[in-house]
Amino acid sequence: MAKEKTKKNTFIRLLVVLAVFALIGIGVKVLLQTKPASSGEEIDERIQTPKYLRDQTMTVLVAGIDYEEGRTVANTDVIMVVNIDLQKGKMNALQIPRDTYVGETLVKYGKINGLYNWGIKDGDGTTGISVLADVIYDQFKLTIDNYACIDMDVFPTLVDMLGGVEVTLDEDITLNEGTVLEAGTHLLDGATSENFVRNRDYALADITRLKMQRYFFGGLLNKLFNTPKMELLSLITACYDYIDTDFTVQEILQLALTAQKFSASDFQVVRVPGEPVSRYGIYGLDVWTLHKEKLANILNEYMRPYTDDVLPEDLGVIELQHTTDILDDEVSNMDDYT
Repeated sequence: MAKEKTKKNTFIRLLVVLAVFALIGIGVKVLLQTKPASSGEEIDERIQTPKYLRDQTMTVLVAGIDYEEGRTVANTDVIMVVNIDLQKGKMNALQIPRDTYVGETLVKYGKINGLYNWGIKDGDGTTGISVLADVIYDQFKLTIDNYACIDMDVFPTLVDMLGGVEVTLDEDITLNEGTVLEAGTHLLDGATSENFVRNRDYALADITRLKMQRYFFGGLLNKLFNTPKMELLSLITACYDYIDTDFTVQEILQLALTAQKFSASDFQVVRVPGEPVSRYGIYGLDVWTLHKEKLANILNEYMRPYTDDVLPEDLGVIELQHTTDILDDEVSNMDDYT
């Protein structure tokens, strides 16, 4: 009887294993047949990582597209360039403030966040994420291999699909409309998450907002590290239609599974160095000017793992002034936010 019971239990376990593999097979089949949910844009091969390095490193442009209420203009109000070191198992993200000055001769109003909507001044009329990618390559000398854009209007929906994002704050935060998040851990739903990552009602406006976004990224990393693979497959498939990207869903899943092998200590976020300039240019706008020498050092240390160093004079960025270094050293290990 013991042998028969053992055989029966073994048979049941075998059926369960086969069922799981069947589900995985169905999922993979769907993934392989799914085309990119992109707007049809392609990144120019001239700005991509050289082919001989693509098994070692890749760089992804991530942008949050913002249509403010009552406005038909779409700005990239969240801009990050993420380098994934596939060989060493590390990720570094470069945060670029929305008000970064790239020149009024290049784009209307002179800010980097206007490139997506306006394109290059006196250009061929091309707009969209490829224009932003080209300018980042030209001014920062960073290759861009792929892109992922999130319409901020659907951002709350995505967060709710994830079951919310948990953030741990080391200080009290006051958001729009007087919402206060006290120091401690909070599970943010979609609406609160949108308020959290977009609020700029601080003394340093967008610069403080970038810090708040790092808290949110820490919560996302925790979600990524602690979500079982099959559930992760389901979440990525469900969220895919809400993202504009040139990745296939299969490629995103593979990246997510690769990232699950990392730890928070392998992921660093650095903001571009610079300082605010008030009422600059013909439009009299507040802008963020870059500090070229410090920027070159940051790019070489965090964003160019397998290519030659770039010199400050090689960069195409515009340095309007350099009166203080107080905001230059903003490097965060995501261990501090998880």
